[in-house]
Amino acid sequence: MNFLPNAELFFLSRKKLVRKSTNTLFEGKDILLVGINAAFSPVDTQMVKDYEAEYDTFIKDTEVDEIYFVAMNDPYVMDAWWKSMKIKKCKYLPDGNGALTLRIDNQGGMSGGMTVIEMYNKGMGKRTWRFALLLENNCQMSYLEEETPDDSNGSRNNMADDPYILTTPSEVLAHLKNRNQIDHINEVNHNSIDLAMPQ
Repeated sequence: MNFLPNAELFFLSRKKLVRKSTNTLFEGKDILLVGINAAFSPVDTQMVKDYEAEYDTFIKDTEVDEIYFVAMNDPYVMDAWWKSMKIKKCKYLPDGNGALTLRIDNQGGMSGGMTVIEMYNKGMGKRTWRFALLLENNCQMSYLEEETPDDSNGSRNNMADDPYILTTPSEVLAHLKNRNQIDHINEVNHNSIDLAMPQ
């Protein structure tokens, strides 16, 4: 387990730029942090809408308190994108300077230095890879990411493909539900005690 590196990100508040600390935003909460390539891109637009539709399920069926999306876009773009999609429940992190994404990438740990990719072939420079990271009070607890396609020679840079398979809400929900095995453990322990008792 690693602690999420802190980053000061710029947000729009009443048409003015304000800085907020990610550690302060996430303190004392269970956060699902979802990495996306770019605002307004077709796949990422669908992805955000998919999570918005399943938001209540995440809150009800998992330990997640809030869902945040991080993209290496500025706050003006992220704000306009969120408004265009009419997103009310999921939140965004405008990481235009890469302050958070690059630190996660350099930290290693769960992301393994693969959180940032190059998308120069699409005119987008460096971007965030698609991932879903569970944080508990800023501690990295669980990590899912899209696999590197087989035809990319092991590199995620400048790919033609745009994978969105393993980070869909259904896959992430299943992963998070499988983490919570306390009911299963209690059942096994109870049955073991019953078997050990003389009849």
